[in-house]
Amino acid sequence: MAPKKSPTRHERLEYQAFGEPRPAELRSPSKPSGDLVVILAGDAMFGIELERPAARGLVEFGDRLAEALLDDGHAVVRPAGFDAVRDAAGCIDATRNLLTAARRSTEGHQCSVVGLSATAPLLAVATAELDVRSFVLVSPPILETYGNRPERMELALAEALGVPAEIAAEIGTLNPMQVGGEVAERALVVHGAADTVVPAADAIGWRASLAASGVGAGRLEVAFAEHDLEPSADVAIDGILTFLGREAR
Repeated sequence: MAPKKSPTRHERLEYQAFGEPRPAELRSPSKPSGDLVVILAGDAMFGIELERPAARGLVEFGDRLAEALLDDGHAVVRPAGFDAVRDAAGCIDATRNLLTAARRSTEGHQCSVVGLSATAPLLAVATAELDVRSFVLVSPPILETYGNRPERMELALAEALGVPAEIAAEIGTLNPMQVGGEVAERALVVHGAADTVVPAADAIGWRASLAASGVGAGRLEVAFAEHDLEPSADVAIDGILTFLGREAR
């Protein structure tokens, strides 16, 4: 007989985004023993359509990661998707407001953040100096390449990521790889060896840039895995759990 799961507490959080209060869900085990973990995906902050296979796969990966984190004693916050006319500044402000609301709801617990694909550079520019313990970047693209030049973003990449080229380019002007070194003292970059959306060179570059800033940065390359970490998502999730579990308890 499988062990019975401990009860999970559900709570609705609100944070300001694009001029209106927006919902996020806080789930926590009855006796949290790890960090509060905020998982950010493109459907919430960028309004990415989940009909896109790359976006849908990563959101499903986030679902599985959230369940594993709960089983491991972590509280988890995930914002819901919403409709809005978006720009880069609004995405950044919304992310900061979400992190502030999450921290306020669980005083006494340290906070870690997980950015799925294009939300990783968004977190880098939005959460610097917000007292985050750990930063996990999953399949992160390098957006500096497109800074002030949205036309440089190849149509195939823009379509796959689902992020408007103008927003990606504007975030790129804010040097997310450089300021990402101010998010947390430790970071883990996770990517699939067979990713056909974001090249492995981007993950290698992110890890090198974070390490150069003095961050204790590691890199987990998942064999045979695509952008959404399939068919090896369990390997990625186990690596993230191990990373977040270090010094957390």
